[in-house]
Parts: sequence; structure tokens; C-alpha cells
Amino acid sequence: MRIVLSVILFLFPFSLRGEASFGEQFQFTVFPNVGNERVEFELRLKNNKETPLHFEFPTSQYYEIIVSDQTGQEVYRYSKGRFFLQALQTIRIDPHQTDRKVENWDYKVNGKRVPAGQYTVTATLLPSKLNDKPLSNKQAIVSKKKFTLP
Repeated sequence: MRIVLSVILFLFPFSLRGEASFGEQFQFTVFPNVGNERVEFELRLKNNKETPLHFEFPTSQYYEIIVSDQTGQEVYRYSKGRFFLQALQTIRIDPHQTDRKVENWDYKVNGKRVPAGQYTVTATLLPSKLNDKPLSNKQAIVSKKKFTLP
């Protein structure tokens, strides 16, 4: 059963709705809230279990956010130019609770605003362990959504 689930998660890291589900345990979803001057990326990590979930991260970077244009070219990367604490960090999410993080992007690349049009945001959760069990790099926790810049 674990092998089948691992294969499914490897081949289909996100659903058509843009959610990453890790079995029945949790859901990771990105919501782009588009405004005139910036887009707000709301990242939700929901515990679907009856017991707490403990996500362990190797650094203070819990996620990566990448925005690509219609051609697939990367126009924004959350971690670019940022520094992260190199220490173990843990997030606990109680049963049926949701952890919410928000990041903003001002539509600028190298000081210039990107053109209006359709873009894709890809958010990746970066834990190294879930409930003290290591996660492999093949167990990607990814959520993708398309959005239109005004």
C-alpha cells in the first residue's frame, strides 16, 4: 500500500484543483489573491487527521514560491536574495486545524513591472520530516494555480 501511495504521490504531486494531498493526512494549497499593485500568496497547510502533525524543516525556509509566465519562464522566486536560518524548525498543526502563511509579490522583476497576462504560481512545502519520519525528495508537496495579472 505504501509503495502504491508513493508512486501516486511521485507521479501526481498536485491535483487539478491546485492542492497537494499527502494521502489522507493533510492538504497544502496556494491561493493567489490578485490586486492592482501586488499579489498575495496565501499558503494553507490543513491537518485532516485526528492527531497532531509535526513538520520538521532543516532551515527557516518552510516553502518556495515560484511564478512563471505563459512560456514557462520563471519571473519570481521567493527565496532569491533572501537568507534563511540554518537550524531545525518544527511546525505543529493540531487535528483539523490549518496553518496559514502569506507572502506578497509586487509584480516587479529587476525593478520593472512584468506585463499583464496569465501566470502560474508553484508553491512547494519543504519539510524534511513528518512526525519524525524522513521524507524523500521524491515526495514533493506542491500546489499550482494559474492567475491573471491586471
